[in-house]
Amino acid sequence: MKSTCLAGLLFLTSGLMGCGGGSTSEGVTVAPPAGSSNAAPIANAGGDQDVFAGKITTLSGSGTDTDGTISSYRWEQSSGSSVTLSASDQADVTFTTPNVSSTEVLEFSLTVTDNLGATGTDTVVINVAPTSPVQMTKTPDSVTKAPYGVFEFTAENVTQFECKLDDASYQSCSSPYSAFPLDIGQHQVSIRAVNQDGTSGEASVFDWTVSSIFGDESDAGRHEDILSSNTIPDSVEPNSWRGILRINCDFSHSGYDDPVVFPGQDGAAHLHRFYGNTLLDENSDVETLFTTGESSCQGNELNRSAYWYPALLAPDYEPDTGNRILDDNGDPAWKAITAVVGDDDVAHELFYYSAGVDDLDSIQPIPLGLKMIAGNHMGQPGMEQDTSIVRWHCQSWESSDATNPRWSTSIPECLAPDRLRMDIFFPSCWNGTDLDSSDHKSHLAYPENLSGAAGGTVCPATHPTPIIRVSFHYAFGVKPDVYDPETRSSRGWRLASDLYDASISTPGGMSLHADWVNAWHPEALQAVLDTCIREELDCHDGNLGASGTRLSGTRPGTQVEPDVINKGLGVGSHRP
Repeated sequence: MKSTCLAGLLFLTSGLMGCGGGSTSEGVTVAPPAGSSNAAPIANAGGDQDVFAGKITTLSGSGTDTDGTISSYRWEQSSGSSVTLSASDQADVTFTTPNVSSTEVLEFSLTVTDNLGATGTDTVVINVAPTSPVQMTKTPDSVTKAPYGVFEFTAENVTQFECKLDDASYQSCSSPYSAFPLDIGQHQVSIRAVNQDGTSGEASVFDWTVSSIFGDESDAGRHEDILSSNTIPDSVEPNSWRGILRINCDFSHSGYDDPVVFPGQDGAAHLHRFYGNTLLDENSDVETLFTTGESSCQGNELNRSAYWYPALLAPDYEPDTGNRILDDNGDPAWKAITAVVGDDDVAHELFYYSAGVDDLDSIQPIPLGLKMIAGNHMGQPGMEQDTSIVRWHCQSWESSDATNPRWSTSIPECLAPDRLRMDIFFPSCWNGTDLDSSDHKSHLAYPENLSGAAGGTVCPATHPTPIIRVSFHYAFGVKPDVYDPETRSSRGWRLASDLYDASISTPGGMSLHADWVNAWHPEALQAVLDTCIREELDCHDGNLGASGTRLSGTRPGTQVEPDVINKGLGVGSHRP
């Protein structure tokens, strides 16, 4: 506010000195009539404002009088483009800010008169900025099969924006803005600029349509990662999986990151091997996974989920002498063991999506962004894990839950040319609310087996929502470049997460665990549930049941392989 002495006595900047007839803390006083002891009233024109052009603006005035009452108000404009006040004789008035090409200052004065004729005046400044339309520089295609929309936008002299998806409320946002996940059908995003005082400009609006990945009336074509198939899967075997999809994945990259346990912390974890989203790092979250990157798994952009486990390591030996190689620090060196399943040169069917409960109709798709950890990274001798959750076995054992449940809690000595296999089963009962929890486990539970009339495999009451069960299944060839040269076996192998030294009496691998974050295209994952699991089919190679379709093939990631540091434990401060 600015203060002016209407009697021409003095221009006040502090608001503490009156004019002739007293003092006031703000506004202007006018000397009362001779012989009168009446104190002049105080006017308050309100705080200065920053607004956009073309907006209805309110001037909120008031007046106070210590020894009388306010009898009248009078608003006048003293500078700037002329505007029309709604009622110049009221305490509160409104007007529409003028259209301006550059910022313009409007100044208004409020004069209040008390019941004995004394007056006080105050001024207020309104800074009018030109309406700055939001320019959308990136939008989705008008018809797309992506279940999200990414928008980039800008506006001159504006740093604050609000975005609105469909019928939701406006929310603070910034460029780029991702709208996700989106159902099939029409969608609309509105973006507007916002001034520091909360005044908003006109919204820019974009409409587009999300089409089915299998084709619909808005786009009859299929998503490029949905391919035709003439193969109809067989029904599952009795006493086996209730319904299952098996997908192939190539190795993506390796690193000392873990966006679930150590989000935003580069190099804080033990060495992991990553599959799925090729851009995964310590900063990955549901938005980046769902909307960016390719996938090393079948389905590519339909399956940007992230899969990782601690690297399996073998002692590094000189091939000619069999002597242990030392690393740059003079410590025994280790090397990562690559996984192979099926043909030695082709990794396939590493990840399964299946039913964890008997009632197939009760199973729900996994919610987008759900984070899971299976197994215990602290597992060690005396803390052996349940082999129904994580386990090891030699392929030659021909282990089977139904006929030959021969499993190991640690890495067995598998002799060349055998393969070491590991299985990791994730919980498939959800609390129905949380996508994560403080320990990354409590929001999920494993099914339980009940006996009696209400028997069968069901979810516990604490976690009543059955979801698709995820499991990892790896095989590692016992080959000359990684086996123990003396025994030609997997002796001495360990996980990067093992917090103990592997030996003949205490084999490695007891800390077996894995992480998974869901970033599937919702329609694709629903198809997995409907066409394979609920139909009780054994779908291999990304086949989607009787639909006549399958997921596209695998692709490599960056294949980055960092050095094995501190037996794979890395250099994070939490490591021994």
